[in-house]
Amino acid sequence: MVVLTTILGLAFVVSQYLGWKDLVARSVYLVGNPSGSFLYIITGLHALHLLSAVVFLLFVLYASFRNKVNSKNTVQIEICTTYWHFLGLLWVYLYVFLTLLR
Repeated sequence: MVVLTTILGLAFVVSQYLGWKDLVARSVYLVGNPSGSFLYIITGLHALHLLSAVVFLLFVLYASFRNKVNSKNTVQIEICTTYWHFLGLLWVYLYVFLTLLR
């Protein structure tokens, strides 16, 4: 599941990059329109958070293959899980907040 989560996290970052390319193709840039700038900033922060979580997953995956994570030592995987859940809750909160703010 750690491998699958890592792959899906990287796929999401790639899809965000492709979304940015599409925005540029539609003449929406970081500078200029404040709405476009906000979109780039908020999605850039999201990508940064996601990449940090993927790096954390890679460390846990590496530790797992070295048998550092097992049934008696689950601290790394628990911290990683807590971080992922924090990110999920943070972005759901932001989505709801920004949707209601309109």
